[in-house]
Amino acid sequence: MKASKTIIATLIAASTMGMASIATACTSAIYNNGDVSMTVRTMDWTGQDQAEVVGKGRGIENQYADTKDGVTSKSKYASMQIKSFNPGIVAEAMNEKGLVARILYLGKDYTEFPAGKAGVPDVSAGEVPRFVVDNFATTDEALEALRSIDVIDQKICDLPGHANECISAPVHYQITDASGKSAVIEYVKGEQKIYEGTYETAPGVQFMSNDPEFSTHLIMDKEGTKADASIRSYDRRLRAKEIVEDLYARDVKDPAKAALSIKAVANNVFSGYDRIDPHVNDVFPTLWTIYTDQANQTWTLDRADTWEIEQYNFTMFDNAQAAETVLGQNPNVK
Repeated sequence: MKASKTIIATLIAASTMGMASIATACTSAIYNNGDVSMTVRTMDWTGQDQAEVVGKGRGIENQYADTKDGVTSKSKYASMQIKSFNPGIVAEAMNEKGLVARILYLGKDYTEFPAGKAGVPDVSAGEVPRFVVDNFATTDEALEALRSIDVIDQKICDLPGHANECISAPVHYQITDASGKSAVIEYVKGEQKIYEGTYETAPGVQFMSNDPEFSTHLIMDKEGTKADASIRSYDRRLRAKEIVEDLYARDVKDPAKAALSIKAVANNVFSGYDRIDPHVNDVFPTLWTIYTDQANQTWTLDRADTWEIEQYNFTMFDNAQAAETVLGQNPNVK
């Protein structure tokens, strides 16, 4: 079934509006079946993000917004986090309970955070993944908290493509726990929008990319839109969706087989290191891909600019020590 003319028009607009100066992207997919609880995610961005992997123990004092109502806490759970760019934005994180939180790009044509309300706790837009994995064990717990706070805009400075410039955070979020309960959270025109469920109750939530807003992607799912071979966000998401749906159709429950099979997602959404996107006349390479085994709390990190594969787990640092430990850095970044 082909997409409707309305959806096609929306997608054409999404591929051209506000993206001439910088092209950015990411793709994620979740597979949860029997003993298998895995996700895969790519990080695509113009320029090097200098991704650093850190382990953080329980009990670290945290502040999640620099405002009067900013949330503070001691981290309840140990976590592994990937810090991207010089500001150290946590793009990907998993805690010891297997709860995963991640930031993906959503353009400013869609993203608009609400103004903080007096007396309501604040969490800055770039701090949401850290806030989630520090304090919660399940997707439901995290969503309950996110509904009770204001996620406020945050100026992020000196990103690649935005040197000597501070921009509002162009982001949306995905959360998933080891049970398979997942959620996509967006802030559109100042309104919080949450899409949640398991593969059985909300299959579309398990697959995420970028523009346009998530409701449009779900309409494409409903209409049975088929993926093309382009590196546009909706095509990447649909290709990831088709591969994971095939895993469910084959009822893959062996963890080793599932881990190998889910590599096909990354291979099919990889944007290439120097591939031009003709729709924006720019390059937005896949800088790294992370494979997450939530059942065993392990990471496999594949950086695009090195042949080395990095393995991370919670035995690599003291989970009970209130300290941050650097676990890995890009060997090509000095």
